[in-house]
Amino acid sequence: MNIERLSLDQLRVFVQVADSGSFLAAARKLARAQSAVSYAVATLEDQLGVLLFDRSGYRPQLTSPGVALLADARQVLDHVDSLQVRANSYARGQELEVSLAVDVFFPTDCLVDLLQRFRQAFPAVTVRLEVEALGAVAERVIDGRSMLGILGTLPTTPPNLLRITLPSVQLVAVVAPDHPLAQVKGRISEKLLQQQTQLVLSDRSELTARQDFSVHSRLTWRMSDLGTKHALLRAGMGWGNMPLHVVKNDLDTGRLVSISTIHHPPQGAELPIQCVYKPDHPAGPALSWWLDSLAALTALSPVSPAQA
Repeated sequence: MNIERLSLDQLRVFVQVADSGSFLAAARKLARAQSAVSYAVATLEDQLGVLLFDRSGYRPQLTSPGVALLADARQVLDHVDSLQVRANSYARGQELEVSLAVDVFFPTDCLVDLLQRFRQAFPAVTVRLEVEALGAVAERVIDGRSMLGILGTLPTTPPNLLRITLPSVQLVAVVAPDHPLAQVKGRISEKLLQQQTQLVLSDRSELTARQDFSVHSRLTWRMSDLGTKHALLRAGMGWGNMPLHVVKNDLDTGRLVSISTIHHPPQGAELPIQCVYKPDHPAGPALSWWLDSLAALTALSPVSPAQA
């Protein structure tokens, strides 16, 4: 066996014969002489040291090794074709990868919609996505780990980043229906609010480490995962601010209730969302698509086919 001498052409001929059902049909598909197709397969069999086709019948039939190696041949050709597409795209100035850092408060439905539309526009470009909170999003853009960031929980934009203003997210303060704060009628006093445990997202970045945003209680439980915070709120472990799109079903079904304070109106407050990127980062076609698509958003919800 001398696998180093295998050629991609031999593999393509092998696959075509298997798909066409005969050497003659494969020769027609490939616009070659039947003898050339037969020779390519015979040479491949000799180099692999196995018989790929049983030629004893009217039509060639794949042998057991042939069936197994056909799957491998397809996989090799798929990888080569993908390499060619990506190389051609890169030669035209298109990025091979887009790296994004997205705030946990950004609506998942909107993000999924954007990713689906991006894949349709740039099928050869891979995506590296990180979901973070507070300063961790901006930090990843500043240090170059992410080309683009979507900020939500960080109230200020670092001065060394360019920004695009996006539609806002509605933020509401919520508790479980059996929580002591849920029993208070009207606005909750600052003193009473400070006596109850507040569930707060923690910051995993050095950019805003040890800084508190919208923290009003002396007793806090901190976590880095929005899903965990959501579960603890529903379990009555404290009160906290949540994006309305995340807790809307809980509010509709009574699993959570909104509270009103001097800081939190009952209908919620608008949380600004921004797209940020470094001014010196070259924007190829793929990154430009993200900047244009985000700037075109009029609401943080999936885009209808007519809008896309």
